[in-house]
Amino acid sequence: MKVTNVKATPLAIPFKESYYYSHHVAVGINVVLVEVETDEGITGVGEACGDRSAEAILGIVRAAARLLDGEDPLQVESFLHRFYRSAKWDDMRRFAHQALAGVETALWDIAGKVANLPVHKLFGGAFHERINHFGFLQGDDPDKLAAHAQQLTDEGFSVLYLKVGRGRSRDAACVEAIRNQVGYDVRLRLDANMAWQVGEAIQELNALARYDIDFAEQPVDWQDLDGLAHVRASVPMPVAVDQGCFTDKEALQVIRKGAADVIVAGLHETGGVLGMKKLAAVAQAGGLPVCRHGVMGETGVSTLTALQVLATIPNLTAGHQVMHQLNEGDIVPAEHLVFEGGDIAVPDRPGMGIELDSDMVAKYARKFERDGPYWPC
Repeated sequence: MKVTNVKATPLAIPFKESYYYSHHVAVGINVVLVEVETDEGITGVGEACGDRSAEAILGIVRAAARLLDGEDPLQVESFLHRFYRSAKWDDMRRFAHQALAGVETALWDIAGKVANLPVHKLFGGAFHERINHFGFLQGDDPDKLAAHAQQLTDEGFSVLYLKVGRGRSRDAACVEAIRNQVGYDVRLRLDANMAWQVGEAIQELNALARYDIDFAEQPVDWQDLDGLAHVRASVPMPVAVDQGCFTDKEALQVIRKGAADVIVAGLHETGGVLGMKKLAAVAQAGGLPVCRHGVMGETGVSTLTALQVLATIPNLTAGHQVMHQLNEGDIVPAEHLVFEGGDIAVPDRPGMGIELDSDMVAKYARKFERDGPYWPC
């Protein structure tokens, strides 16, 4: 079997409503759909994270395509070595991973289809039959967030996730409104997206501690693991690293510095399912659990792909991040993305279990071609 073509299709997908966090306000996402075609008629599907850099992501996917042309798609490790070492992307992993994840996961999709097995069986089998996800609170004022919290808990979500770092009084008002609405039986997580300096983070999190925070994600700059460790030692709730940990080597540094209680990482940070599996193994050796990170720039393709690798990882938290539900529509049929009490069942279909809705793909491809990529407001 040989690779005959790598098709990269940029998509522009509107959100159902505006997405607020400490960096800016977003109204839609950019995604690069990757399809790796073979001479035996088997096509692997993956998704690269476009976010605000879809054109650059396309360039990296096309560079990877040149290395794959005429090659055996099942030689995944060999391809990764040639891409990162021979093609000199090794010193740009943090960015390259976001593009290469779409190619790497498409290769594993092919491998599963060749074997007529779900990918999780190629990675040791399913340790988990269902994966639990968070309820992602949306809105820009306490009343709306509290109402959404009630809706999500009524739907069975047991972990709620709130963006903070948008002002001390606003953050406190939002957290208080949510707790007043749904009580303390549901777990509440906060993510500041690196909004704070170290001292500021300590003050902010200590002020919010009385609301029983499950964990606080990436409160300070991703490059400051020493600062993150200081925050962790100075606040009563667990602290999670996210942007500060994209690779297995970075996971080792987090463990050595005692910088976090939880590692939040996803396919687009780790460069695909193999990188995610390796990072999780390092975390497990260091006694840390892993929570899947979702990116602002993914569809149900990423959700289904993540299910396959998460199913094989023993050291998982509950409440994994998921983002496809924020989109106006999806390129995967809705029946494959059904939440039951926050859970999605791990599919047993061959490969990643992805089926594409060609009409929706065409719709969002036309939008990208017509209007270009989304940019922050």
